[in-house]
Amino acid sequence: MHISLVFITICLSIISTSIMSYITLATPIGPWIAPTLVLIGTLLVRATGLRGKKYSDGVALVTAGGSIGGILATAFGFSFPTLFFLNPDLFAQWLSQPLFFGAVLSGLAFSGGMLGLLIADLFEQQMIVKDELPFPVGQLVYKLIAAQNQARKALELLAGGTASLIFTILQTGLWKVKAVVPSTVTLLNARLFGPIAFPLIRMRFDILPMLFAIGFISGSLVAIPLLVGALSRIGIMEPINRLFFSQLGGNDFLLAFGSGMIAIGAVQSFIELPKMLHRWFKKVRITGSRESILPEEIYLLIKQRAHIIQAIITFTLIVCFLTYFKFSIFSQLYLIILSFICAYQIAVIAGEFGLAQLGRFATWVMVPAMFLFGVNPIHLTIISTFVEICGGVTTDILFGRKIGHLAELNKTELRRYQMLGIVISSITVSVVFWLLITRFGLSNGGPLSAGRAGGRALLINATHFDMYVLAIGALFGFVLKKLKLNPMLVLGGVLMPLDYSIGLILGGCFSFIVKDRSQWEPFWSGVFAANSITELIKTLI
Repeated sequence: MHISLVFITICLSIISTSIMSYITLATPIGPWIAPTLVLIGTLLVRATGLRGKKYSDGVALVTAGGSIGGILATAFGFSFPTLFFLNPDLFAQWLSQPLFFGAVLSGLAFSGGMLGLLIADLFEQQMIVKDELPFPVGQLVYKLIAAQNQARKALELLAGGTASLIFTILQTGLWKVKAVVPSTVTLLNARLFGPIAFPLIRMRFDILPMLFAIGFISGSLVAIPLLVGALSRIGIMEPINRLFFSQLGGNDFLLAFGSGMIAIGAVQSFIELPKMLHRWFKKVRITGSRESILPEEIYLLIKQRAHIIQAIITFTLIVCFLTYFKFSIFSQLYLIILSFICAYQIAVIAGEFGLAQLGRFATWVMVPAMFLFGVNPIHLTIISTFVEICGGVTTDILFGRKIGHLAELNKTELRRYQMLGIVISSITVSVVFWLLITRFGLSNGGPLSAGRAGGRALLINATHFDMYVLAIGALFGFVLKKLKLNPMLVLGGVLMPLDYSIGLILGGCFSFIVKDRSQWEPFWSGVFAANSITELIKTLI
């Protein structure tokens, strides 16, 4: 391993983990960060003096290792704050003990990440070589690395980062520069028109570059659901609350309505589960070997001593971690087996379409556990987070292996860089989460709304809400599904502060206007990375 590439991988792991921790706690989305890391890595690897094949291989290695932190942080941001919404006092107690809080997050991240690595090792040959799954993100990253205009794109990213930094200086007045950009601007004062109440609408300029950039990169995937969510709250939910359920407070009504939206989505997902499991068991079947019920390539891999040792260490770590939190033997077996199955299926879907559906599979594992084992809020949080970590890391590693396959990288060396990424991001995620949450706090409607985790808590507590409001929310969620809109993202638009939603929506709308969105992506990736890092630095000063 080249010492400079190791250092760059560590830096990229810290950057990707930090950025995605902040993004997934503040918004309900988790964009792939690997394309941004390619451009950052291009600048850093070029500074090492590597040229030719060694240079392009170096960019590929540091990107494959560094990107794992992004998906790991996404898994935590989408699931771990569930404990806060279920038991805020216990969460605050954990938070008051930094070493314990860090040990829990790092232990969960490393054990889940190691299982993800093991699963990726087992299925790499089948998915990438035999089934020839495209793994779109892996192909995109490889094309960025191999592109003739790669240096130009890296400079465009640097220009975006520089522009974001200048904007921050003008907004905050750093380095003796007078602040000329306001922190917030009021767009509309609160007004009431019959049953419809328009809230105070402000635009936050401190995080506007980051939100605009995320919206631009994500496009319609984010803009339309968030716009629907914001308008639905103003034009549908709050009027129903005032006209028919005035006895319920506004927050109680929105939580009950949102629970219905999440519940109907979970029910529809469970209806699809048997078909998905059937496809999985059809894949993992006897293939002519008398000794194995697994595909031949996987059986041969298992026979290798290194992987046997890795498997023993991984399962020992998982069992020790789960035992500490008083999981029963049966619940441990349940979690490990279901995580394995879900991680495989998440990777297959991501390999075909480029989307890692972490939340859906976490729900599939968590909900049955509620009835089978009578688990508590800690168990539910660990189960959902573990499934998302395992599935996310498996997928991201296979994206990296796809890059390695296309670039003809040394498999052993690539695996070492990815292992380094798991270790560094497992440590980083605990530190960053503690800093962010102690600095900003967690709350619906606050800077860190943790919308995905809040939605999962709503599903768990659905039986505690008004059944009529729950039913109306379920009907609304059903309509959203029919309209091909993601109910979770729409709920994010409902619960997220409007000053956050506006930036994301504007960025998404701008992506429709430009002629060639791909030409702008490096610039806005630089804005996204620079503004995210700036906001994280502010938490330390």
